[in-house]
Formats: sequence, C-alpha cells, structure tokens
Amino acid sequence: MPVIDLGEMDLDDAVRSTVAQQLRITPDRLTGDTALNSLGLDDDETAVGVIEAVEDALDVRFPDDFLDGLHTFGQFSTAIRVAIGA
Repeated sequence: MPVIDLGEMDLDDAVRSTVAQQLRITPDRLTGDTALNSLGLDDDETAVGVIEAVEDALDVRFPDDFLDGLHTFGQFSTAIRVAIGA
C-alpha cells in the first residue's frame, strides 16, 4: 500500500479509507461510534493487519499495545492523531 500524502487527504479520511480497504468494507461503515470488535479487531491477526496497513499508509510505527483500551473507531482515529502529533 502506498504512503498517503496527507496534503491531499484529511488524516481521518486517510485512516478511514485505509482501514476500510484492509477490512474490505465501505468507508461509510466506519463512524466514530463503530465498535472495534464489530470490525473483527478483537482478533489478533485482523488487528495486526489493520495496524500494519495504517502504519504503512502513514509511514509511522505504533507500539504493539496500541489498541489496548480503545473500543471505537473514533477512539482509534483520535489515538492515531495524538500518536503522530496531528
């Protein structure tokens, strides 16, 4: 997956698009209230795939426990924004 140029896309849209592509769902399924476990992110293999896709798209790295304590897509998106200082 190519690195996303954030000059062309809002960070939240970039994350939404990347996650949707990785999970093979439409981006409109990903709202702030969408439970991560409803997306299969309670499965380690799925979670790792999503995190790696976002890392690759944004050219960043997150700690192994990045999803710990996150329950919704909104929290996930906010945690990414905080982690990269955006």
